[in-house]
Amino acid sequence: MPNRDPGALTASAATDDAPSLTSALPPRHDRDLAEAILDAVVEAIVVLDPASGRIVDVNRGAEVLFARGRDTMFGRSFADLVRPTDAARLAGFIDHIAAGRRNAATVMTEIQPASGPPLSLEVVLQPLATEGGPPAIIAIARDVTDRIEVQVRLQRLAQAEHARAAELNAVIRAMGEAVVVCGADGRTVLANPAAERLLPDIASQSYDDVLGLLNDPNRLAPKLGAREGPVELAMREDPDRWFELTTYPVTVGIGLAAAGDETILVVRDVTDARRREAIRETFIGVLSHELRTPVTTIFGGAKLLAREQSTLDEETRRGIFRDIYDEAERLQRLVEDVVAMNRFSDEGGEIGWEPVLVQRLLPTVARSEESRWPGITYVLDVGSGLPTVLADPTYVEQVIRNLLSNAAKYGGAGSTVTISATAGDDEVIVRVMDDGPGFPEEETNRLFELFYRAPGTAGTASGAGIGLFVCARLIRAMGGRIWASPRPEGGAEFGFALRELDE
Repeated sequence: MPNRDPGALTASAATDDAPSLTSALPPRHDRDLAEAILDAVVEAIVVLDPASGRIVDVNRGAEVLFARGRDTMFGRSFADLVRPTDAARLAGFIDHIAAGRRNAATVMTEIQPASGPPLSLEVVLQPLATEGGPPAIIAIARDVTDRIEVQVRLQRLAQAEHARAAELNAVIRAMGEAVVVCGADGRTVLANPAAERLLPDIASQSYDDVLGLLNDPNRLAPKLGAREGPVELAMREDPDRWFELTTYPVTVGIGLAAAGDETILVVRDVTDARRREAIRETFIGVLSHELRTPVTTIFGGAKLLAREQSTLDEETRRGIFRDIYDEAERLQRLVEDVVAMNRFSDEGGEIGWEPVLVQRLLPTVARSEESRWPGITYVLDVGSGLPTVLADPTYVEQVIRNLLSNAAKYGGAGSTVTISATAGDDEVIVRVMDDGPGFPEEETNRLFELFYRAPGTAGTASGAGIGLFVCARLIRAMGGRIWASPRPEGGAEFGFALRELDE
């Protein structure tokens, strides 16, 4: 690594045969190049002597992560740097790899910084074989507490034959970001597996080919030979997909340009991150809008009722109480949906599994909805002898309530909502049918998307576009299926099925 004397390493390490990160590359230029590259990697890289398990070399990232200087780490056991309770387990993995009983190992542990909470680490251990040099064990430690993205991965890859060296290949292949090294003409000199997965055929292409995939009318893409970025650009063929590009000029030392003027290109697919940010902004906007009405009604009504010298007649007071109750219930349901959405938005979350009789839940929920929608007629058609399902009764009730409320809201005053429950093949099927305006067939697959509201009915009823999304997530989390379809005679059907409890 820059300004490190290779001879000094042996003196401060465990043995005279202790390898450096670049001991297999005899030319001084190549050693400087490899050291500059490894010092540019954000992950902490530690080289261990397999015989003693002691540290013989570290990169700059290790100094930052462990908050220790190189000299204070040389010759120490790597297990001394981590949580004491994990030291023996980590040392055991190192012994197994040194003895050839394991090819690699991944260990989760912690370190305690001088201030603040502990940092969680993922440590990847693997053997490092170098041509003409002694064997070693390489440990790559990543701070996974906040999944801090890599800012600088590599500083230099001078020639293709150096990139094939075993010690550099081990580091590059362990990196999750797509890393491409381009020559002065833009042609690809090296690409790691992550780059080949993200950009197929990149090994035979150039930086111009990468830019050709992106929509960049203002020429914002970072330039080769300069440290620029990160810049986010959309794909030409798929505008919903976004890449982040960052370039780093390759150097072999402080301020020294590399032979060949190579440039390191780091590419990240930031589509999911942008989508999450867009959803977050939409969610905040929708939620603030949906909260305004119930909060204003509750606050205003409570303020009127709290007046000491009130001249309100009894009927007016009852009306205010009824408005407060209705809006408080609406607020409660919105909060329930938000909580469920937060828990199950990524198709995850744990469900409480227990026997549930759907036929007992339906009448209770239907009566509750009748009081909320006095102009709606609810008709129950529940088959006899329905089997027990395996689900969470609270979430089943929430789904039924959302579907009944949705049917009443879009069916309109005077409409009829029919709820049926029948036994299917190893499942119980619940259908909620209304005689309202329905929806076009082409919108069927979008109704359960977050914040989606059918254009034909969005203006006739208020809503946040959360309820059906939550229903879908809850039913799938309980191992069931959910669907929506327009009825031939008019109106809409929303239904779900839950698995029968095995006896």
